Amino acid sequence: MMQMNIDSMPSMIQSNNSTKLVRTLDFKPGQIFYGKVQNIDPSNQAIIQIGGVNIIANIKAPLDVWRNYWFEVVQTDGIIQLKVLDHIENNDAFLSFLHLPKTKLMNEFLQQWKQGDLSFERNVLPKVADWINQVNDIQKVLEIVQQMGKLKLPMTDTVFQSLLSVKDGPPLSVLIENLYLQVNQDSLAKDLPIFQTLQHLLGKNDSNVVLSSQRLDGNKIHQYFSQLNTLLGLNYEALINEGEMKHLPLKGQLIQLLKMDGLPLQMKKEAEQLLHKLIGTQLVNVESESLLQMTLSLPLPLADEVIDANIHWLGKRKKDGKLDPNFCLIILDLNMPSLGKIVSRMQVQHRTISLYIFGEDDQIEHLSQPFIHLLKENLQKQNYQLVAIKFGKINSNQQANFGKQHLIPLMQSGSVDVRI
Repeated sequence: MMQMNIDSMPSMIQSNNSTKLVRTLDFKPGQIFYGKVQNIDPSNQAIIQIGGVNIIANIKAPLDVWRNYWFEVVQTDGIIQLKVLDHIENNDAFLSFLHLPKTKLMNEFLQQWKQGDLSFERNVLPKVADWINQVNDIQKVLEIVQQMGKLKLPMTDTVFQSLLSVKDGPPLSVLIENLYLQVNQDSLAKDLPIFQTLQHLLGKNDSNVVLSSQRLDGNKIHQYFSQLNTLLGLNYEALINEGEMKHLPLKGQLIQLLKMDGLPLQMKKEAEQLLHKLIGTQLVNVESESLLQMTLSLPLPLADEVIDANIHWLGKRKKDGKLDPNFCLIILDLNMPSLGKIVSRMQVQHRTISLYIFGEDDQIEHLSQPFIHLLKENLQKQNYQLVAIKFGKINSNQQANFGKQHLIPLMQSGSVDVRI
């Protein structure tokens, strides 16, 4: 068996009168990756390139410089080592070795794998192959699988489908409406608590139309958003742990519904899609000792229709663990019935606020003018100062992807352009 030890620290390797900075990746036993041997020095230290990343390995096997190999991470006596996978000359041989389907999509997947700094555990690859076959979009699957790895989530169908729903699924309000239509057609299901919950979320009763001709203050809207969050069950597990749950929220009701025998297939499908959406929303929220990143999609029943309020929030924690009110980024993405798409981006730095509003309608800036002075006054009451407010236009060519370009890239790698 060909093996090599992996150095645990970044190093500088001298080669051909030039110095190359190399670093290691986080490896676990069972991971497989594709790499090229870049250089071998007299002490048998090798530089191996994986996509755009270089790692250092101590060679214990004869390898050719500038040749590509498939490597597998193995564990031997507590030391992480690489095993070279022998006799794999082409994609078909590699797929046969791992008992994966020899399809056009899988060959395209291998090509992307070879070009990137990607690694996959052997036992995960059959699942990845199934997801590629289901979604028929290799790049989308790779992004989600990488996100699962970064968030240290289990590689299960439920987690994958939940993240896929957040990334590329129908809006939450559409999923709620679809399930409501199915439950409304079933006399037994209409007697379940979930029917009243769906009615409430869709504003089927007059008391739940949150925005009307009357102007609501910020406290009432904040209270309503908090109620929606609880009603959907986005804090379901926390309420269970704290023993504060008085009524079963939508997430819990969906779990109960899916356990019922004889559930109509279409109702089951709609319930699963809605549950995946709620789970995915919870999964993409990231919390650490220093940062909190959250995204919420809340259905807002207006007088004419239900829209989705997509809220993205990035904040900083203080040393005592509390959120720092001096720094945050808040992005609100709406698709209004009359005004079209509106994206507002509020950046808070040292209690000064810069507000950017992008709209599809040319009248957004004109319609906003009467409210700017009131906004400044109310912010001053909370010890915040609005220092800039700018407006931009969303044109028809960029409308579909505008929100993704200007929102926090939760499902992508990269940084957020805010200093916190």
